[in-house]
Amino acid sequence: MESRVCARLNQGIDSFIRVTSVLRRKEFNIKEINMKSQSSHIDLDIVVYDQRLTGSVVKQISKLADVKEIKVV
Repeated sequence: MESRVCARLNQGIDSFIRVTSVLRRKEFNIKEINMKSQSSHIDLDIVVYDQRLTGSVVKQISKLADVKEIKVV
């Protein structure tokens, strides 16, 4: 079953690249990533194929300084 992780990033496209690099390096099975750029931040929506991996995704992303907020939907 899929799960959705929403994150708010604070430094534009560089933050997005850092997050996607971590996801790729850790070889998480990601179905889709959506990005919405706002004037002061980026909202990132990540859909994970396996709901059991959601905690690991949140743990890895939360280590990045660029991430302001994370929630699982």
